[in-house]
Amino acid sequence: MTVARDVLSTSGVVAPADGEIRVTRFSDVCGGTDELKRLLVEEPVVAASPEGRLSIRMLVEDGQYMLARMERRLREYETFRDDLAAVVETMQRLAMPRLDDAAEQAARLRELLTREGTLPVQEIIDRAEAIRQVANDTEGTLRRYKEASIMASRAYLRLKGARGWGDDGGSTSPSATHRNESEDLPPGVPEAWLPPPPHREKIVDWLCRGRATLFAEEEAAQYPVGPQGPEPIVQFEDGGVMPLRAVRWSDEVRNFYPLGSAPHPRGSLYRKRDAAPAPPPV
Repeated sequence: MTVARDVLSTSGVVAPADGEIRVTRFSDVCGGTDELKRLLVEEPVVAASPEGRLSIRMLVEDGQYMLARMERRLREYETFRDDLAAVVETMQRLAMPRLDDAAEQAARLRELLTREGTLPVQEIIDRAEAIRQVANDTEGTLRRYKEASIMASRAYLRLKGARGWGDDGGSTSPSATHRNESEDLPPGVPEAWLPPPPHREKIVDWLCRGRATLFAEEEAAQYPVGPQGPEPIVQFEDGGVMPLRAVRWSDEVRNFYPLGSAPHPRGSLYRKRDAAPAPPPV
């Protein structure tokens, strides 16, 4: 699956074109950058060959694709930010009910009701009505706060989508090593499409923690039908994209990769910006 064409986004990042389909070699830009540096340092002859140059170029294009997908998500967060700002502005404009006035009226009523002699009926009624008006105003303010809070909640749910976020922004489920997969899968994750262990436990954990999610059906439909029919596609929070059944995890480089594209175990040595260790002895 390769890039159909390049389109510049508003930030200058090469954005995915409409209908573009791509499976990235890693789940994030760091993995691709590590492999690019490793090829140049450890396999200079291969890197200089036409095939090597193509591999490096594809890693660069992977990075642009992932950045563009992250930018798309960034725009969703910005929309959420603006929605919340509008909600906060609405709340800040609400007039606060005169609760102190109600307390003063109640104190005056207590005084009137403890006096001996004839009760001042009309004054008592007027002061009771003043308290009721404050109560009505308070009910109205509470209702408008509730409406604004519902708007904020809806904005959050739109942003969250099908992601497995907990109320604290992290995971509310047990760790992958103790999870009962059939019971703790996020809604909408088809168990039959999960990869085999140990990759299965790792991707389930990421899905439950919201570090990865599945494409909506309309976007997944843009990808070619796999060998077993239409299949779920995973997008990682760092922009990588892979079919769920093909997701694999590498302990050596601490990264996901698609089946058939196992990363070189020395890639993690190139994670730091200035890391360029000497190639291993031949």
